[in-house]
Formats: sequence, C-alpha cells, structure tokens
Amino acid sequence: MHESRHETRGGRVIEARVTGWVLAALGVAVIVVAAVQPWFVAHGVDGYAEMAGWGAWRRTGDVDASLRPLPLGVLVCLTAGAMIAGALRGAFGVAVIGAMATFAVAVLPYMLMPAVDRNAPGTAAVGVDVGSGPVLLLGLGLAVTIVSWIGYARCVLRPAPRAGA
Repeated sequence: MHESRHETRGGRVIEARVTGWVLAALGVAVIVVAAVQPWFVAHGVDGYAEMAGWGAWRRTGDVDASLRPLPLGVLVCLTAGAMIAGALRGAFGVAVIGAMATFAVAVLPYMLMPAVDRNAPGTAAVGVDVGSGPVLLLGLGLAVTIVSWIGYARCVLRPAPRAGA
C-alpha cells in the first residue's frame, strides 16, 4: 500500500544501522585476521619463520637470512578502524574509502615479497612466501568493499522521497 513519510524514513534508518553494524562486524573480523594470521612465512634448510601482522618474526630452528619486519597488519588495523568508525557514524563514504584501503593493504604483501629477506652470501637458500593472513584479508576486503558500496548506494545515494508520496 501507501507508506507514510515517517515509515519510509524509519526503514531507511534501520537499513543504515544494520548496514553499519554488518560493516563493523566485518571490520572486527579483518582486524582479528590481521593480528592473528601470519603475513609472510620463510622456509630455510634448518628452520622456519612466520611474520606476525605487527612485523615481528617468530623463528623455529635456524633460518639463514636477515628477515626484515614489515608491519602491514598495523596499516590494516588503521584502515579497518576508519571503516568501522565511518560505518557506525553513518558516514558510508568514509566506510567505502576505509574498505578500499583495507583491500589495497592486503595486496601489498604480494608486491613487497622481494623486500622481506636478505640472504647472506654463502648461506643456505631461504624461500619466502606470502602467509595465510593476506589471502584471508583479500577475501574479507573484497566482501567489506562490496558491502560498503551497497551501503553507500542504498543509504546515501538513494533519492529523497517525493513530497506527495
């Protein structure tokens, strides 16, 4: 039937709140993955190492390389935090920018992989691979970007109701 102005506005408020809370929950999942999952793994002849999101390497055995810290997880926490703040305030433009920045930071490990290790001359070979963290973050970042764009389109770009309706 015919909805009144108040019911339409209330529906939009509910839609914006639900979208904001969904984005916040996905943002918390992004932060947890960035903090818990390894970003890089290094395999040596006699050892193994994993880099956490804040850049610290955890070594098992002897890895014959000087492994550089790259605290990319901290960048993800900042971008996801901006996304969460924007989503909870109803500023879906900020949420979209934070979501796209989160996805961009999840791509960085693939571009920065050669910068992670320095092999000392005359030592054993060390293989460095991207860990499971960036892979999960790419999936979550894509989902968050899509949800934030939908939220932006539905809650910000939607035309105002007609005066007679």
